[in-house]
Amino acid sequence: MLFRFLSWRITKTALILSLILSTVFLFAQLVQLDQVLFKTPPKESALFLSVWLLYFFSYFFPSSLAVAFGWVFFDLKENRKLSVIASFGIDPKGVFFKTFLFCLPLFLASAFAGFFIKQEDISYLRKFFLYRHYINFFKGIPEKGFYSFGKITIRVEERSGMTFRGVLLKMDDNLISAKEAIFQDQELVLKDGSLVVKKDNKYYLTKFQTYRLSLSNILPESQKKKKESLFLPVINGILAVALTFGIFYAVLKLINKHTRLYYLLSLSLIVYHLTLILIRLRL
Repeated sequence: MLFRFLSWRITKTALILSLILSTVFLFAQLVQLDQVLFKTPPKESALFLSVWLLYFFSYFFPSSLAVAFGWVFFDLKENRKLSVIASFGIDPKGVFFKTFLFCLPLFLASAFAGFFIKQEDISYLRKFFLYRHYINFFKGIPEKGFYSFGKITIRVEERSGMTFRGVLLKMDDNLISAKEAIFQDQELVLKDGSLVVKKDNKYYLTKFQTYRLSLSNILPESQKKKKESLFLPVINGILAVALTFGIFYAVLKLINKHTRLYYLLSLSLIVYHLTLILIRLRL
């Protein structure tokens, strides 16, 4: 009964912490996509946000479990409940180990979830999300008005379906004018126009018969499985287990104040995720 109670407290704490970290990182990532989300149908936006949140949640959950172990066992130590348990002849290390066995399926489940939702999947979904918005962007260009999205500003005199006439387009520091433009095969094909390019504080004018503006840089590409897709969830789980044992030892032997506990848990999370980033770069 004791071990189930402790494992439930640890699980609840880990769920809350992982959800907080996931939400913070999700909002940080959404800064680049705020315009896209607000102009996309709610169902598509909700699907995108749900998958992204689930990815971050599964990524942070192992380290959140390690932190939750430290938090719960420090609470037991501070309230002298570990001493009470020891008075009944139960070793605190035995309590930790048996509680850890109860929570072990959670470490395995989080690692298993990492095989289904990988960083490549999120990148693919993000590119596809942007691509869909670019398509809607070109479909919704009004006549005789300026229409902007991100770094692109465009104006057309007339339009018929996906054919535009009297096109003026600004992208970064480049200015393009064309008599006609057709959006087809993920390209904006401009005809009979001129291109003004800024380079070294000078402007250069070039005329063209045909100029193709491709969206290939944001199109979803065929995914290739990388080593990190297979190894990173396993490494995440293994490091989290090692961190759990390390935090428990520090709480049991070294930590006796809340401030020291906060420093320990904060520093552990920072070092842990920096280590994961370095491992990912090397894979």
